[in-house]
Amino acid sequence: MEAREVSKGDWDVRGKDYETALAGPVTESIIDADRVVRCEYRNGFPNWMLYRTVIAGDGLFVTRLRLWAVAFAVVYGMGGGVRREAYSDELAAVAAWDALFILMHGREVQPYTVSAAQLGVHESTYKRFRNRLYLRMRASLDEYWIQMVVAYRHVLKAERKVS
Repeated sequence: MEAREVSKGDWDVRGKDYETALAGPVTESIIDADRVVRCEYRNGFPNWMLYRTVIAGDGLFVTRLRLWAVAFAVVYGMGGGVRREAYSDELAAVAAWDALFILMHGREVQPYTVSAAQLGVHESTYKRFRNRLYLRMRASLDEYWIQMVVAYRHVLKAERKVS
């Protein structure tokens, strides 16, 4: 029988990188990193829930995120995010769920043309509103993620100094 060579990478020597560790199970260090980030970065978005749902794949916060997304869409829509005559609570709810679904899964629930037709709004109105919601959620999550990686590194460094 022929012996096969098993390749090894740096990950075998160094362990998990910061992003992989943050996408894994919640640890005290991750909680501490979130605490550090929340002290500096508060924008009204449920960043912890977005991070744990979208990046780490937890299902724990999906219901709460849906409720928050609809509330956000209502406030944004009534505040000028969509024309007054086109706005409805149904539009806000569907666009919010769709935007959150795109953030979580990288694809639409159904084509935006179908959603727009069912809601009785122009296709471009629905798509623009939904995309604006998505882009705001994505931007918040991206900024939070960057800050979490940095904070996590600092927390681990501080823990090593203590021990």
